[in-house]
Amino acid sequence: MNIYFANDIREVDSKADADGLSIFALMENSGQALFREVSSLIQREDEVGIIAGQGNNGGDAIVLARLLLNHGYKATLILPFGLPKSKVAQQHFSYFITCGYPYTQTIENEYDVLVDGLFGIGFKPPFSSHADRVLAYWNQSLALKIAIDIPSGVEADRGNVVTAFKADYTLCLHGVKPSAFLVPSAEYYGTVKSLDIGLVQQSGWRVWTEEDVKQTWPALPNNPHKGSFGTGLLIAGSEEMPGCALLSGLGAMRSGIGKLTIATDKSVAQIVCQRLPEATYWYHTLQQLKENKQLSSMKAAAIGPGLDLDEQLEDKVQFLLNQPDLPLILDAAALQKREYPKGRPAPVILTPHPGEMARITGLSSRWINENRISVARDFAIEHEVTVILKGVNTVIAFPDGTGYINQTGNRGLSKGGSGDTLLGIILGLLCQSEPFSHYTTAVSNAVYLHGKSSEYWAIEREPSAMLATDIMEVWPYLLKQLNLKK
Repeated sequence: MNIYFANDIREVDSKADADGLSIFALMENSGQALFREVSSLIQREDEVGIIAGQGNNGGDAIVLARLLLNHGYKATLILPFGLPKSKVAQQHFSYFITCGYPYTQTIENEYDVLVDGLFGIGFKPPFSSHADRVLAYWNQSLALKIAIDIPSGVEADRGNVVTAFKADYTLCLHGVKPSAFLVPSAEYYGTVKSLDIGLVQQSGWRVWTEEDVKQTWPALPNNPHKGSFGTGLLIAGSEEMPGCALLSGLGAMRSGIGKLTIATDKSVAQIVCQRLPEATYWYHTLQQLKENKQLSSMKAAAIGPGLDLDEQLEDKVQFLLNQPDLPLILDAAALQKREYPKGRPAPVILTPHPGEMARITGLSSRWINENRISVARDFAIEHEVTVILKGVNTVIAFPDGTGYINQTGNRGLSKGGSGDTLLGIILGLLCQSEPFSHYTTAVSNAVYLHGKSSEYWAIEREPSAMLATDIMEVWPYLLKQLNLKK
């Protein structure tokens, strides 16, 4: 499922037109794809109202109406705002009239199915009072509601919604728009399906899937030993929050890391060691960190969970950032507003939730939730870091402007400790990836499987009862079920 921002779609359309696939032909392709999908969702006897606006989205609706009528369906083309203004839509409307088909501007008739082609990716609020009345009338209908490309009233790239068509299905043309994954706009999409309209897929964003995990899962080396799976450094835990070190440590060890060193307070080490004797422990003063000769053997490091926010923490983060060949994951208290080194060979990976993202950007949490993809993408590009913006539809944004959306997970992850476990999984998988080159798949697989574990746990149990420790309890069984061994 490829994801396209509004400007991306405009560029794709313009390039297709320049390459010989005219906008007229592209609109015909869109109508054909819509017809194939819509005809699978409706019955022959259904009264279908096709609502067309004055732009190109309305042109797609006009083509769909013609094709439904051509094939004997009971379709009515409705033009509530008058005749099309888009040049290409006008051409298709002329063809529609030439076929002898009528249209209406009346919105009050009753229909079994309503297809929304009012506004497309160019929509910007607010609505006119007439458009408000039109949408209010159709939203109260009990008809099956299908949106073309994007529900009218929803912006392509933003989650903010004032009034919009509440679709049961949204049939996205060529690719899904970011608002299908944002809050609250995602609620207006219903079931989302992406339709092929004859264009080459060139998006830098898409949904990360189970098939992606299976294709990118690392193969076992020949004659493996603990050194084959990397050594990781985890700096976590305090007297007030010793569990953060345990949860992150369990995540790293269960995800297959070869060796794990946990740098923490002595009192925390005594607690965590009882549950995780497989790890080694040392204490995380800045001086010890600088003098420890084991640092050069670390495949990756993570810092933040359960740590106190103080000057020494920032000094540790800066010291680790200045190790150019050490992949570094920052979480919790380590997520602060700062500059990041440019051109650093090894990746820096940030794992904020919206509140933490607000802290490091100065934006409001609401704005971030409504613009999660663009906020994460822009920050990743500007600071040359990878951003894993946690929450429903977790965003994974890379420094080159590309990224993935993860759709696994459930409400069981909405508890303290879940993020600590994710940090450990990322560290564990990162230590098993090839030097730097495969880190993008390692972090994407970590996010996917972290969410999938909550779904696996909830097959026979109530998600709200899940604890963060349960994630790694079901982890081995999930990996076995997915048959990831290579």
